[in-house]
Order: sequence, then C-alpha cells, then structure tokens
Amino acid sequence: MNYKFLYTAANNYEAHFIQGLLMRESIESQLLGENLSIAIGELPTEVIQVDILVPKNKFNQSQNIISNYEKNLSLNNQDKKWKCKKCNKSNPFNFDICWNCNK
Repeated sequence: MNYKFLYTAANNYEAHFIQGLLMRESIESQLLGENLSIAIGELPTEVIQVDILVPKNKFNQSQNIISNYEKNLSLNNQDKKWKCKKCNKSNPFNFDICWNCNK
C-alpha cells in the first residue's frame, strides 16, 4: 500500500492520539520516528517529532480529521488566554502579570 505524509506530531503522545483519531474512522497509519524519544537528552527537539503517514486513498479523509483536531486545539488555547485590563494585550493563561505593561 502506498503511504503519504499527513502530519508531524510534536511527540509520541500526540502521534498516538492522532493515530487513535484515525483508527476511529478505520484509517490505518504508520508512525515514523517514534522510537527516537529514547535518546531525548542527546537529540534536538525537532528530532523527537513523529511523522504520521496514511494510505494515499485515505489522505483527503485524514486531512479532514487533522483539520478538526487543529481547530479544536486552537479553540482550547484561546480559552486559556486573558486580556490585560490596562493595555488590552493578550497574555498566556500562565502569566500572572502582563508581558507588555507589567501590570
């Protein structure tokens, strides 16, 4: 079966999560680079990323699944931001003071 590159996951956890999303739709996938995390202390961060491949005939359906996944990620991250009352800048949820005005 011919496979096509679909997505680069940040790590094994994300790769296996996406693989599960694909499996729910009966889409087979292959993960490339998942075993490199064993050497994490010695390798740059981009090396621990995992490539996800899917059959060419399931690529379009797989892209829709990835689009929904990324849309949900961005919606979740938007909820975790707060806006500074003084300067109106957006701040990550884990900032206690504004990065712009320090208030």
